[in-house]
Amino acid sequence: MYRPVLSILLIFCASTGFSQEKWDLKRNENGIEVYTRKTDSEKFKEIRVVCEFRANFAQLIKTLQQVQDHYKWSYATRKAYMLKQDNPYKFIYYSEIGLPWPLSNRDAITRIVISVDSVSNVLSITGSSMPDFVPEKKGLVRTPYSLAVWKVKALPDNRLAVDYTFSVDPGGSLPAWFVNMASSTGPYTSFMKLRDIVQNQKL
Repeated sequence: MYRPVLSILLIFCASTGFSQEKWDLKRNENGIEVYTRKTDSEKFKEIRVVCEFRANFAQLIKTLQQVQDHYKWSYATRKAYMLKQDNPYKFIYYSEIGLPWPLSNRDAITRIVISVDSVSNVLSITGSSMPDFVPEKKGLVRTPYSLAVWKVKALPDNRLAVDYTFSVDPGGSLPAWFVNMASSTGPYTSFMKLRDIVQNQKL
């Protein structure tokens, strides 16, 4: 049983700004809490996911490094591949996100930076957009902005307390029905799958 942690694409329901608005709990199932909050500057809400994994830092890091397998857990991701890798903890990758017809699919270029604070024993991961890193592809809408921030604390008994926030401007226009659906379904589905993969990750 996973213990809830106090209040972790994809997916298109966040913001490009910051706000002091309180987090609104949208979904709380199977030890995964999904929150949203309004922001000062954008129509999309920022997303927050809080949960626990029965795993260690190395298992989570390895899963994120396996970019080609992101489609197995990241909501609506059709494919992903590495573009540039400075080292195992700094890399840039491409991903394509499929949206239901008649919406246009999106693609994104994301730079990942991974670090561990040995004093606080906190793993930090940031994923920031680099929309101009490669030319845009015909038929796809390039995501102009996204920012994902992971704060992961190691707990006793081989557990991780995960606190993930995500904001995005998906580009173009999206209807309200899709925005509302994505705010809870996308993050919840992604973290359900991600947790299972991380916990079974072989080192």
